[in-house]
Amino acid sequence: MPTTLDEQSGLQVVPLFIGGSPVSTGKRFPVHSAVQNKDVYLAESADERTAIAAAEAADKAFPVWRKTTAATRREIICRVTAIIQRRQDELKAFQIEETSCSETWAGFNITYTVNMLKEIAARTTQACSGEVPPMANEDTFGVVLKEPVGPVLLIAPWNAAVILAARSLGSILAAGCTAVFKTSELSPRTHHCLVEIFIEAGVPADVISVIQTSRQDAPTVTEALIGHKAIKKVEFIGSAAVGRIIGSFAGRYLKPVLMELGGKCVSIVLEDADLEAAATKTVNQALIHHGQVCFSTERIVVMQSVADQFIALIKDKAMAYQQGSGVNTNIVNNSYNFLVDAKEKGATFILGEPQYCSETSLQVALLTGVNKTMKMWDEESFGPSATVIIVKNDAELVEVVNESSYGLDAFLHTKDMKRALAIARQLEVGRVRVNNPAHEPTFPTNPVKGSGWGRNNAAAGIEEFLHRKVVTMDFRE
Repeated sequence: MPTTLDEQSGLQVVPLFIGGSPVSTGKRFPVHSAVQNKDVYLAESADERTAIAAAEAADKAFPVWRKTTAATRREIICRVTAIIQRRQDELKAFQIEETSCSETWAGFNITYTVNMLKEIAARTTQACSGEVPPMANEDTFGVVLKEPVGPVLLIAPWNAAVILAARSLGSILAAGCTAVFKTSELSPRTHHCLVEIFIEAGVPADVISVIQTSRQDAPTVTEALIGHKAIKKVEFIGSAAVGRIIGSFAGRYLKPVLMELGGKCVSIVLEDADLEAAATKTVNQALIHHGQVCFSTERIVVMQSVADQFIALIKDKAMAYQQGSGVNTNIVNNSYNFLVDAKEKGATFILGEPQYCSETSLQVALLTGVNKTMKMWDEESFGPSATVIIVKNDAELVEVVNESSYGLDAFLHTKDMKRALAIARQLEVGRVRVNNPAHEPTFPTNPVKGSGWGRNNAAAGIEEFLHRKVVTMDFRE
């Protein structure tokens, strides 16, 4: 979106973008780079009035956009992937500047987003296809139509700024819905750039309205959007704490909501695992992006017979890992407080201490002896740390994993696929990845328990924004 220049600060100003035009409220907030320790942008802050205007714009654009063919929408999303690749340096720079992530993480956001959107495009016509079920009587006919639910409110986070926003926008648009995109206040420029790319690819400019708001105004703006009659569904990706608030708003206004929340994801290491490979994957999954990923490994469950050997391996690999910077001091301080709480209540640090490397990064920490009195037991720490739990058998490991209130992912390391499947079927998580931490864009996400509900990726993600309409006809009258 076209930015303006704030003469007093010399910083670019990220606008609101409503109904195809930039909008200013006259109220702005700074976007701060933690690693640079300075403000890098200013952003216009939405208020209740502009939130309502965005909902009305999405409602106005919906009747036209819903009539586009699934093939047209598919082709637009294909063009989005090509433009993302062409503009990848720009997208990487915005992510690094706003969220202080590493170049590696910014690059992964580009690569995975392209693969994911290609799969969404490939599944668009399939997902939007209806059914012709058999009828009970002769001379009757019926169809099940799939139709877009209507304007959708999307609230996306900063930590995988391109992946999570693009996945949702791609699915919403592929279904024929319009969107109000409430960006993260920590990465508005990245999110606006992504919307620019969708528009460049052929999405009409009024189909996606983009707003952001300061943290203090977020509750009022969010409730105004959820409560607006034009908004037919809400997608929220973020923390469980904020998810509870979004869920309460949605319940108040009887709006369906799709949520992908936090995780307390676990890496399980059996006796027969390739310990070297498992250690490398486990440490990377725990520490990448300073641990600020919902799929981060926060718990490591290892069989007693190989525990000493495996702990030695992960200590060596973790000490050498360059985990980067946190997004801001608030999140880093919160992670630090988790570690302090664990230490004060008796946890043992097998690597590291509750210690800052800088104002925006923490020393890597591996802990044992974590118990239910500690925040680390079952709250998402969102930092470069993990707890190690030693178990004696499969029954004990299943019990430990399932004690968590979260149910996002589990990573299982073993050479015995029959045993792996038996364990996987007992785990209360939405996805079990055996020997492979890779995300597969062809498979749905399936958060359970406190990690959310609903599905994303491929056809499953598109279908979240479609509803079924039954039409039956009796030819005998």
